[in-house]
This record gives sequence, C-alpha cells and structure tokens, in this order.
Amino acid sequence: MANPEAAALLRIAWRDLRAAERLQDPAIDEASWGFFVQQAVEKALKAWLLLMAESPPPIHNLTVLFRRIADRQGAVDPFLSLEAFTDFAVQFRYDDQLEPMGLDRLAWQQRATALVRHVDALMHDNG
Repeated sequence: MANPEAAALLRIAWRDLRAAERLQDPAIDEASWGFFVQQAVEKALKAWLLLMAESPPPIHNLTVLFRRIADRQGAVDPFLSLEAFTDFAVQFRYDDQLEPMGLDRLAWQQRATALVRHVDALMHDNG
C-alpha cells in the first residue's frame, strides 16, 4: 500500500509545478516562479524520504534533503542541480531588490518535473 503522506506531498508537488508553469512568463519575477519550483522539489524530496520510511525534517534546505536521501542509497545524482533552488524558499521571497538571474525557466521546470515523476514512480513501485 502506498504511503498516504507521501502521496499527499506528491499531489502538492504537482500542484506547485502547475503554478510554476503559469509563471514562466518573463514578465513575472523569477522569485515568484522559483518559489513554486522550490516548493515542488521540497515536497518531492520529503515524499521520497517517507517512501524510505524516514521522517522528513521540517526544513526548506534542499541540500540537506538530498543528502539524507543519498545517505539512504537514494539515486539523487540526476537531480542534484535542483538544490540551487534552496534560496527561493525564504531568502529570495523577502528580498525586494533581486537582480534577475536569467534562468531558463523551461529547462529548470523540466528538471523539477523529472524529479517529481521519479518519486511518483518510486511510490507506485513500492505500492
């Protein structure tokens, strides 16, 4: 049986990805778009930990979450570049003078989507 808490987090991750997709317009601040990408990644990583029978810590630091999964033999290497979104969780949300980073929103969105799909597949393989 699938972990219901992990399933709930993945549903939220998909919701956050849909929101980020709507914010890919360059007229929208990167901080707003990046926040939803970060949230999707965070939820996916916490769902992954739950699937490993590990309680996820109440943090936003993606590097720490990736490390916990890797410590439990999770194959995180293809997704590690997403840890760059940690700063979108809090720091960038409260900085009104951000310089645009010129991120390729579509490419980053695709990476985040690949992570969520990966965790979704893990859940269904375990379920």
